[in-house]
Amino acid sequence: MGAATKVYLEADTINEKCGFDFKMITGIITFTTYSTSGVAFDLSKLIPTRVHYLAVEPKGGYVAVYDYTNARILVYEAGTDGAALDEVAANTDLSTTMADTRFFALGK
Repeated sequence: MGAATKVYLEADTINEKCGFDFKMITGIITFTTYSTSGVAFDLSKLIPTRVHYLAVEPKGGYVAVYDYTNARILVYEAGTDGAALDEVAANTDLSTTMADTRFFALGK
């Protein structure tokens, strides 16, 4: 299973700005060894009901996408086949290329 270290920078309720009691989480994630099924990224302790939006900055030539159904981050890179992005291979060490990667999440 892929692994990552989360360091939260800020957690805040932004009710006064959008009127829906959304929680806003910003922070830093450092990816380590990647697995094909993605990296577990469960924010349920901070956003207990549902993550509505989660963005991870692209870094080191990699693009990360949040899987809302499984609460995992999938990482992609440009493949040599010229097609769309390919998922990173299992056991890829991302600790250097995706160290201190920022993320932003909204939810309830």
